[in-house]
Amino acid sequence: MFHRFAREADYQYFCIMKNKQSITNRLRAINSTLFFTLLIVVASGLNFNAGAQELVARKHGTVMEQMEQSSLRHNQRSVVSELLSYAFKFRGVPYRHGAMSPRAFDCSGFTSYVFKQFGFNLDRRSSAQINDGRRVSRKDLQPGDLVFFNGRAIGNRIGHVGIVTEVDKNGSGFKFIHAAVHSGITESHSSERYYSPRYMGACRVIE
Repeated sequence: MFHRFAREADYQYFCIMKNKQSITNRLRAINSTLFFTLLIVVASGLNFNAGAQELVARKHGTVMEQMEQSSLRHNQRSVVSELLSYAFKFRGVPYRHGAMSPRAFDCSGFTSYVFKQFGFNLDRRSSAQINDGRRVSRKDLQPGDLVFFNGRAIGNRIGHVGIVTEVDKNGSGFKFIHAAVHSGITESHSSERYYSPRYMGACRVIE
């Protein structure tokens, strides 16, 4: 009788220990799952933060670049506006070949003198001034650009230069201030009969 009770007690103890071990294993599995889940969440958060920071940095850089470009364009327009205002102060000053002073100018003398007051040193010859800036096409002309024409005879040799003052809204032509032989410092239009067939090119000095 005693042995039967002892065997039952051992069996019950065995069942209790087995259940305890099963519960322990389950708790370990749950803890392990929770731990790895937490790791994944943390890693995802770090990746998100890194991505967000990269996006913010990239956006900030883009905005700063846009602001810088906008500032450069504003400065360019400001310099061009001041340069053209200065150029018009000499309107009516007579033409004289080889002259480059407020009393008289030739065409390249006028452009050289005006640009020099704003820190731009141009070649003295009109044929060389076209290389003092970046070449631009006629359709892309802007105020402040230098425009070049051949001389009195139609040909391929540059003999005259002026400064663009205004571009037609439809892009068909432009106005320019220059030292003309008969009228001195004056403003002309590219459509005028003398200049229309003589246009040869343009360059941009003020960027």
